Amino acid sequence: MKIRIFLLTTILLYISFTAAASNNNYYIENGILDLELTNIEELKSIKLQGDWEFYWNQLLEPKDFENSENTLYPIFGKTPKGWTSYQIDNAKLPNKGYATYRLIINKKPDTTETIYGLKIFTIFSSYKLWVNNVLLTEVGKVGKTEANSIPKFKFQDIPFILDPEKGSTEKIEIILQVSNFTHQRAGLQRPIFFSTYENLRTESRRMDILNLIIIGIILVIGINHLNMYLFRRKAVSNFYFSIVCIVMILRNVTTVDRVITHIFPNINWELLVKLDNFSGYGTVPLFALFFYSLFKVDFPKVMKNIILVIGIIVTILVFTTPANFYGKFRMIFEIYILIFGLYLTFGVLLVSAIRRRPTALFTFLGMFILYVTAINDVLSSMGLVQSAYVAPYGLVAFMFIQSITITIKSAKAINENEKLSDELILEKENLEGRIIERTSELQQQHNLLIKHQEKEKEQSWINIGMNKINEILADNKNDFKALSSNVLTQLINYVEATLGVLYMLSDEEGNEPILELIADYGCSNSIRKDKAKIHITTGTVGVSFTENRLMVINDVPENYITIESGLGESQPKSLLVIPLSIDEKVFGIIEIASFNKFKELEIEFIKRIAFNIANNLNNIRMNESSSGMIKKFREQAQLMQEKEEEMRQNLEEMEAIREQYEDLRKKNEQ
Repeated sequence: MKIRIFLLTTILLYISFTAAASNNNYYIENGILDLELTNIEELKSIKLQGDWEFYWNQLLEPKDFENSENTLYPIFGKTPKGWTSYQIDNAKLPNKGYATYRLIINKKPDTTETIYGLKIFTIFSSYKLWVNNVLLTEVGKVGKTEANSIPKFKFQDIPFILDPEKGSTEKIEIILQVSNFTHQRAGLQRPIFFSTYENLRTESRRMDILNLIIIGIILVIGINHLNMYLFRRKAVSNFYFSIVCIVMILRNVTTVDRVITHIFPNINWELLVKLDNFSGYGTVPLFALFFYSLFKVDFPKVMKNIILVIGIIVTILVFTTPANFYGKFRMIFEIYILIFGLYLTFGVLLVSAIRRRPTALFTFLGMFILYVTAINDVLSSMGLVQSAYVAPYGLVAFMFIQSITITIKSAKAINENEKLSDELILEKENLEGRIIERTSELQQQHNLLIKHQEKEKEQSWINIGMNKINEILADNKNDFKALSSNVLTQLINYVEATLGVLYMLSDEEGNEPILELIADYGCSNSIRKDKAKIHITTGTVGVSFTENRLMVINDVPENYITIESGLGESQPKSLLVIPLSIDEKVFGIIEIASFNKFKELEIEFIKRIAFNIANNLNNIRMNESSSGMIKKFREQAQLMQEKEEEMRQNLEEMEAIREQYEDLRKKNEQ
């Protein structure tokens, strides 16, 4: 068991560092990267590392390099690395200031239009980017003073196009203006990658997927531990561990590609930096609380309190002061993580493992992996090494090992039960009667439990089916035909039947009542034609309609052709005829045929859902009927209004004729 755990964790650690390692074999010399013999499209992204041109306290644009009258004297600075490590006149540069970086990439000419790209993680703390005289992006606001600068972090893949028909494609000029007045680190701390835009986007998608998987794993484990704490408040270690998970998720979304900026693009820069630093420094006191709850005997309370007090002071300093202020103490914070991380790993967990405390060895192994990855992150953030952030991988390894410890505890409990069983066998002669009695009780309880589970399973099956039917009823409230067809289809599929029809009582006045075929499933054209209408006293359907009785016919003989039903002369194995009724009044029939016998569970389900189907079909049909009557009434009202208008016009014409007649009569009398 121990060997397997060691191998698995070693493999996981190797994979994480392999994922973080760079395959870059290219180096910039004197501001020029030579890729003339390289097929860029076949490679992964190329890290732009080496000696960039660097112009201190100058914000230069492409036109400044094209002007032959300008005499520019760059220094060549190692990149990725902050400019605070550069020297001019034997003096290190301050973190506050502004500068311009420039790089020329020589490559093979393109034969077709090609989209290239640059992957930029974090530049401290604002920048403008030109490629081949084209301004591609500005993150924050670059300025020569703090008042004119706005800091911002943004991870992005930036595309640009090279088209041989529009100009030369053999050279790529990259110019970066960078200013920083708010952070202790400055310049190109993190690497910039170059490749085709498609390659960059593919890598970004993989990184996003990996981050989401890591966040999901940590989140699930954190929620699981929180649930365990809520159900058992004495196990306070679960609570501390769930808080650690939350903080590590926070670190994952605030560092490297800073996923949080995609969710909150306008997040305050100071807040983002504070969350980043808190998620790094705040884990030490949280781990201290977690380990103290597990190994109090080997963890002096005084040391635990010292770690907590320093952690609280660091947290308060981070959240109450600007980044440029508490960044001055960054080295102290890093030493704090280094010293107390070593103490927790080796001074507490290793000691507990040596003293053979339960699960201490595995906890030490997991913490060791996590601590190594965390140190990698610290060194990377300080610019001492150039590698990806891998602490989340370490945390996943730690979580994995913790789950192994839970399994071991369970296995030990099982072994103890087996040992207890062996001891009980020795007392079998004296306790045989009680054991048999108890065994019988347990068997009865087991049988009851099985019956209860079967009943719950059946009830769950019925409930799921009713929910599906009810969803169809709810989604088709305004379409009688669609509702009838969808309900019949869902019902037949759910009980795994073969054929089915749905009849409704004709509502035509003055005609003899008949059942009309409204919907069918799996029926041939001949059945639809021959059984389009059925008298309410015909065959099995008529009996079910007249008596308002659900009818089940199982073991139908092969000569079933003589049975008259809505399905005609087919020979199914089983028939199920369901009346649709409300208040004992039947207005429809559903008939289902299957090549298998209908189970009691299926019949019970159909009985339960039949009322809902009947009620909804009846309501929709009444609504459609009411709508038709309203429409007819409106048409009649419109017709009456037109006739009334016609009569009014006739009366007006008659009145006009009468007046003419009166005028004529008066003239004749005169």
